[in-house]
Amino acid sequence: MAAKRIIFHQDSMEVRQYEFLVSTVREKPLVHVSQINEVNLNTFPPTVVINHNEVIFIDSKHKPEFLQFVKQAGLKVEDRFDIWKAINEVFLEMEFTEHHHETTMKNLVENGFTESEVKDIRAEIDELMQGWASVAWEWNYLGHYDLLLNKKQAYLLHFPRDFYWWSMEIALRNYGK
Repeated sequence: MAAKRIIFHQDSMEVRQYEFLVSTVREKPLVHVSQINEVNLNTFPPTVVINHNEVIFIDSKHKPEFLQFVKQAGLKVEDRFDIWKAINEVFLEMEFTEHHHETTMKNLVENGFTESEVKDIRAEIDELMQGWASVAWEWNYLGHYDLLLNKKQAYLLHFPRDFYWWSMEIALRNYGK
């Protein structure tokens, strides 16, 4: 049996073998509940924000244990607008109406972006994300985790630290609002 990648303790979670080498949990895998600022169960996979600046992805196979941990620790559960899902939806192999695209852009603007910035971000990740939807975790969801996983596979062991933190800044643009 494979070792568990996340172990939930009464007042902390231990993140082992986290797949993004530049993450802070690689050096300090024990995350105390006081470091967990919010939980989002509507991302795929579920996420926590730690230290007000980093999104940590919780492997979906740990979701039942994670839900128990969240409840037991009394962690703040948010349903914050998923910025990367909205940015990445243009890379899904789905047909969206013009109204849908307008609504998505309106939501991104309401969450701290300009239309020009969204276009620049999409242009920045276009080559990376083209065709990625066919191997995404969820057929109709292409989020932050998918972006980072694709970048990781493109760069193997040389995952760019600046890209990781750039993606976090974007993911957390609407954090705390």
